[in-house]
Amino acid sequence: MTTGKYPIKQNTLFTRSSLDWPTITIITATYNAANDLFWTINSIRSQIYPYIQWIIIDGASTDGTIDILKNNEDIIDYWISEPDTGIYNAWNKALPYIKGEWVQFLGAGDELSDNFLYYKIKDSLMSSNTSNADFIYGKVHIISPKNRAFIEEIGKKWDLLQHNRQGYWPGLPSYSGIFHRTSIFKTGKTFDESYQICSDAKLLLQNINSHNVFFEDKTITRMPLGGISTDMLRILEIRKELLSICNDLKIKKKTLEYAFFSSKDLLKWLFLKLLGKPLGYILMDTFRIVTLKKRKWTVK
Repeated sequence: MTTGKYPIKQNTLFTRSSLDWPTITIITATYNAANDLFWTINSIRSQIYPYIQWIIIDGASTDGTIDILKNNEDIIDYWISEPDTGIYNAWNKALPYIKGEWVQFLGAGDELSDNFLYYKIKDSLMSSNTSNADFIYGKVHIISPKNRAFIEEIGKKWDLLQHNRQGYWPGLPSYSGIFHRTSIFKTGKTFDESYQICSDAKLLLQNINSHNVFFEDKTITRMPLGGISTDMLRILEIRKELLSICNDLKIKKKTLEYAFFSSKDLLKWLFLKLLGKPLGYILMDTFRIVTLKKRKWTVK
């Protein structure tokens, strides 16, 4: 099994100039995602912002990921490749190595919205208006996994988002579009590894409130559709985890909303299980078109 460890590089990222800008740490978990990682590497390499730390935790990939990591060590500050038990185990491994004031979690295949994103976001990360904010988030563009075509934009102001309930949990920002203040993790908080899909939601539900969150009206990332959190055949697993998390945190569900959304998701799951994804997604998009919505699942 191929593994590799490299210490944090003391390079120009941490040689502070008179520009006292914050360092942003990016954490990425990968496993056999060599083709997807290409997009994330190019996106980070293209950033004009100088103070970036990138940590990659790989789960012992066998698809050429290791060679890619070695070939891009000039922009990767720490990486390791060894077996793990999932994305949250990988993220927890990365937490002790954070050097930045703010942390963003990007998946393999995610892209920052443009080459100037961090330069444009720095003022909000440093502003006195956000001094109490532990979470600063923006909008995320969902794109197609093949041709990376725009599908939809998600993200709205917190006073609107938090009331956008899905039966039993409050609305939450899309995770790749969030900047976390590092102090959250310095107090010993980690991701609950007993959850395999929704532990990021649990961390937010435990820590986010109306006083420590700030919405930045900018597009933060471009995220491909089709990850585990948007896999419709796992929608029942997702709901089961979210219900368990809400029970853990004593978040009360609204019975009628819960019944409606649960029935809706069960029907989607049965639909795809019986027809298979290709035909199921065609029919789901046909329904979207009939209801005057744009195609989502069949965009190439």
